[in-house]
Amino acid sequence: MIISFQIKNYRSILDLTLPMSYAERKAPNGYKQMELLPFLEEGDVRTIPCLAIYGANASGKSNIIKALALFVGIIKNRYNPEIISTNKLHPQDNITSFALEFLKEDKKFLYSLEVNGEAIVTERLVKNNEVVFSIDNRNRSFTAIATDVYPSKKLDTIFSVECLDQKQQFRTPFLSVVGKNYAGLNDSMTVAYGFITNKVEVYPSNDFLFSFGLDRLTNTDSGMDPQKAFIDIVTILRKLDIDITRMEYKKDELGKEVRSFPASQYEFNISNKMITATEINSYHEDIFGNEVQFNFNDESLGTQRVACLLGIVITALRKGNVLVIDELGNSLHPYLFAEIVRMFKDKRYNTSNAQLIFTTHNTDIMEQDMMRVSEIGIVTKTLKKGTVFKRVSDFEGVRNVTNFRKQYLDGTFSGIPHSYI
Repeated sequence: MIISFQIKNYRSILDLTLPMSYAERKAPNGYKQMELLPFLEEGDVRTIPCLAIYGANASGKSNIIKALALFVGIIKNRYNPEIISTNKLHPQDNITSFALEFLKEDKKFLYSLEVNGEAIVTERLVKNNEVVFSIDNRNRSFTAIATDVYPSKKLDTIFSVECLDQKQQFRTPFLSVVGKNYAGLNDSMTVAYGFITNKVEVYPSNDFLFSFGLDRLTNTDSGMDPQKAFIDIVTILRKLDIDITRMEYKKDELGKEVRSFPASQYEFNISNKMITATEINSYHEDIFGNEVQFNFNDESLGTQRVACLLGIVITALRKGNVLVIDELGNSLHPYLFAEIVRMFKDKRYNTSNAQLIFTTHNTDIMEQDMMRVSEIGIVTKTLKKGTVFKRVSDFEGVRNVTNFRKQYLDGTFSGIPHSYI
């Protein structure tokens, strides 16, 4: 579970912390019998299952998602200075930093990374307030992870050979090198690397191919049958009151020959030099009760979006992942949008402490008795402070019985445009 994520000097953000902690003073009465989760609990730590991020256009909502994606991408791959964009309105600082605080296996971790326009400047991992390793401008501290087989001197060599590029620039995080190549070296580093690379899924939009979500769900468990995963998606799709009687799909591996397959009828995926075409058909009943076949691409955009989302959502719920999506509500009916969010709040679906972080302009979920004061965040932006984030729980006098939507649209929490056309 993510506890917080801090960003400094990235695009419109100067210094912003995205908190995922449960901010209410105490648990609600009878919370163990509640249908919807007020919080997730692991040990003595309580975090929220959902965080909805609101704000005016150009306030910096998407930059929060981009920062998370960039951070995870650096750990999965390596640091490329060309992808960093510091705050151009405050050019005096050339350091961009990220810090992720999370809970895994009842242990609290804090992993931080600082980069500039050339390389990684600092990297640090802390577990339960004790430093696991630290690298600061090439000053390295590996004492806590050193062993007889891998003494500090050998770890220094691993850093020099595998973390530095040909120009001796620090581009590959030490956590990544150990996580990929020396998984047995240190349990704390293995756990931290696995959490960031396997448990945090960040998407810049909700525009997925159905086959992508299906593959994600199929790979949730090594023994899962793709047909079973497909049925799981369709089952929930039908529960959302979409009038599809059933669906079916088939995949064809085409090699490099695709000319005989009409692009409007198939989804194409290229991986490992193999092109895969997926045909998806949906079925509806006509006025006589007969089944009529449609190509999935003929369904409404909203139906396609929610069907494609479900594979991603079910995967996150089953694996206990952190799912981060920009503009989650795009092309979704407010009811369907609310039901997707509700799955992360519902004890029947969220049994593995999964979390959902998303941006949206859809305020309908504010009116439903679902989101709590800790779970609604407001983004604003000023020249002096850049993008600023506050949760509804940060405002005085706001309780869970309050109509958040009316107060938000009235400007109580700010984060709305003030147009004068």
